[in-house]
Amino acid sequence: MSAGRLPDSPYAGWIRVAPGADGKQSPITHDERNEGRRHGDRALTPPHLIVSGETGGGKTRTVLGPNLIAWGPRPAVAMSSKGDFAELTIKRRAGSAPAYLLDLSGEVRESELQGVDVTRVRCDPCANLTSDDEALDLADLLMETGSLGAGDGGGGGDAAFWKALARRRLACFLLAGGWRPDPDRRGQRIWGGGVEWALNACETVGPDSAESTGGTGVTSEGLDEDAIDETDEDLDAPNWTNAYLRCLAIGTRHAPSLLAARAMDEKQRDSIGINCQVAMSSWALEAVATGHTAFEPAMLAQPGATLFIVSPSTGAGAVPASLTLVQIVNYWRKRVGDLDPILFVLDEVTNGSPIPAKRFLGWLGEGRSLGIRICAAVQNSDQFGLIWSESALRVLRNVAPAFLILPGSNEMELLERAAKFAVPEERVTASVGADGRASHARDRAQSVEVADLVPRKRGTGRLLLSGMQGVAVDLPDISVLGLD
Repeated sequence: MSAGRLPDSPYAGWIRVAPGADGKQSPITHDERNEGRRHGDRALTPPHLIVSGETGGGKTRTVLGPNLIAWGPRPAVAMSSKGDFAELTIKRRAGSAPAYLLDLSGEVRESELQGVDVTRVRCDPCANLTSDDEALDLADLLMETGSLGAGDGGGGGDAAFWKALARRRLACFLLAGGWRPDPDRRGQRIWGGGVEWALNACETVGPDSAESTGGTGVTSEGLDEDAIDETDEDLDAPNWTNAYLRCLAIGTRHAPSLLAARAMDEKQRDSIGINCQVAMSSWALEAVATGHTAFEPAMLAQPGATLFIVSPSTGAGAVPASLTLVQIVNYWRKRVGDLDPILFVLDEVTNGSPIPAKRFLGWLGEGRSLGIRICAAVQNSDQFGLIWSESALRVLRNVAPAFLILPGSNEMELLERAAKFAVPEERVTASVGADGRASHARDRAQSVEVADLVPRKRGTGRLLLSGMQGVAVDLPDISVLGLD
């Protein structure tokens, strides 16, 4: 089957229709998307699907794994908190197409990958920067996701002020850690050491910082040339001065902001540095920062390419995992129509890659036109409220085009709304008056109760579409689906 004829939306099981009073299974009539489809047909879904099911309920083997395999020769990203998802699917995805592993847990052993052609990669936010605007957007994202990972919902008051003050300075450190022109070889570039260098640089102001009594090096008046002459010519040492000088070599318009911060009062300067350190703190972990080739979204432009991300449930890999997904979306955004659609299959998304609400909800709104498809799994949609806000959670429940409810997920609000929106049933009642005359009356009553929508057996689910009752589905184990 060619890529153009493959399903263009996530897999959500096979329609299940209960026999009627006559013993027959009628075609679907109450759902516009699946109207006319029959028992055993594949359930049709929108471009994005939120899966809600209790831990140990079989999400990986009945929904996530089948989604990844059924996507066929098109690019995909598979994320989970453990290596079991990758172990289940990597041989099928890596057999004829490139496969990459971003192990943010440091727990995937080489013995588990024997016989599989997979390339290990790391996430380095400095590696893919091509403009000042990208650096500023990346700085915003790192501060947003750093806050989510810390569980503070983004902060407020003084914290928000210092983050705003630090964003351009963080952009400078990120640019300084990336590529810059080689002054000795025309047309060549020098690698700046990546995010590890940037993290060390923002922690080291250097001996020539401007104190309240004045100083040398970088001051409020500019550069002290005598002091700069004494610095290392290669600008290798990670500190604020070399970060600024690297930014000058790159030609970024953010460089003056770092110069100004370098000459600030010590307490102000320290507050800016601390915010930059927090934003990049994930790369203090050896499992996140060291070794392997830096991942580039262009790697997924190859037919059937797959990126496997292992992001532990502790949240240690949350920032780099989120950053990687955002960079992929941005890459696809710039090449709309030139690339095959890419599918994100994200298990425990609120723990492994807590995307800020504005970005994730934006993907749900415009992802289809960008070539992005999402299948994201949680144990209960309330988990989004822990990293976002209650208002953002309400928006998600209102705008997500499809929810696949599995047994044990306790999604009462979604099920109650679906039952309420079901087409009323017209009933005719007959009665006999005191005079012996018969009379008939018609009334409209709720046709579906919440209990009717609750999936109760493993391997079954309820696919809610556009907030309405959708269809009941069967979800066979991946081993019996014949997806090879």
